[in-house]
Amino acid sequence: MKDLNFTEILPPELITEILLRVPVKSLLKFRSVSKFWLTLISSRQFIKNHLSLSANNKEDTHHVLIYGQSRYYKGNFKECLFRSLFNDSVTEAFDLKYPIENDSKLFNVLGSCNGLIFLADYLECSLLWNPTTRMHKNLPDIRPRWKKYYVEYGFGYDELRDDYKVLGIFYNRCGLDGGEVKIYSLKSDSWTSVDYIGEEILNTSDSNRKMRLGYSGFFVNGKLHWDTITFGPNPGDVCRCRDIIYFDLANEKWEKVEKPSYGVGETDLYMGTLGSDLCVFRDYNETQLGVWVMNGYGVKESWIKKFTITYPIKQVLYPPLFMSNNGEMLATLGTITSIMYNSKDDAFRYPHVINCNDFHGVAIYVESLVCPFSTEVTEKATKQRRKKLRSKPLRNK
Repeated sequence: MKDLNFTEILPPELITEILLRVPVKSLLKFRSVSKFWLTLISSRQFIKNHLSLSANNKEDTHHVLIYGQSRYYKGNFKECLFRSLFNDSVTEAFDLKYPIENDSKLFNVLGSCNGLIFLADYLECSLLWNPTTRMHKNLPDIRPRWKKYYVEYGFGYDELRDDYKVLGIFYNRCGLDGGEVKIYSLKSDSWTSVDYIGEEILNTSDSNRKMRLGYSGFFVNGKLHWDTITFGPNPGDVCRCRDIIYFDLANEKWEKVEKPSYGVGETDLYMGTLGSDLCVFRDYNETQLGVWVMNGYGVKESWIKKFTITYPIKQVLYPPLFMSNNGEMLATLGTITSIMYNSKDDAFRYPHVINCNDFHGVAIYVESLVCPFSTEVTEKATKQRRKKLRSKPLRNK
């Protein structure tokens, strides 16, 4: 095999097709084979094509379950392969190398897109992290106009500009007097201000009620979606999921999605995603959960009631994390207990995952080569690798 030139034996097109089906961790090693392989594996088109094959793999072999940090012990994150949850045997969660050395901060997983994870401690620090390549980028500091505030985040991909963006909606802790919105662009590596939601979208006709967005935004069809929470003048007067409001990452405008026409006796619980579709979860007499899915994005008539799930126990069933190709849905009970629901036989399973006790929050990411840096920084790193390859002997010249 010494001095073997693969490109003389196999055409470059075939080499590319083979490498597109190789796991990310192996590809990271293969970058040292030759300058040709380094250039190919580092190219934007290869990264996009590899991501597409991995995300749409019928066996879900490249999807990984990540467990967030504990509220009480700020240690490493944990991870396990999604496919391992389908085995009857015990699944072990393994330590995931933590990208931040400061253990005093509690980071939450607030978004996952194309293999990148958005982490934030809500008030001071945030970063983009690719757990597979172990690369991370600290986002620039951001300060709203209030000293005391809370923030809701959303993270997604602007396909039109080939840019990853983070949206932060800041609220004054001392009152509910609107919000301040800022958006981060990975390409420009900066935060800019955008308009808050217009009154015509909020439709808050009752002046005694105030509104804010609920929790992290769900990324669907190039847009970040939130349900709304309205507060009345009296304690405990809270109405959840009144509207679904979204922010378009391409044109940076706010709009509203029309909700489905529900059945009698159903009440709103929360919004989420099922696969690549927007969905709404509704409670029926505290005994069943109705799962409504928008099959045609933006078309109200495309809402269908896909599942009616009888509660397995009297505990909150949180939005599903993932829908497998064989019809099984992964959700959580409480904070970290995983539960699998099979829509084909209306049955539940409780995967036994060890080494993840007391960890808060669960998310799914797909293994990818997507870099949490701008294109310019990535190309500069590739050039530096090429220089190093010139200085040492290679099997494939």
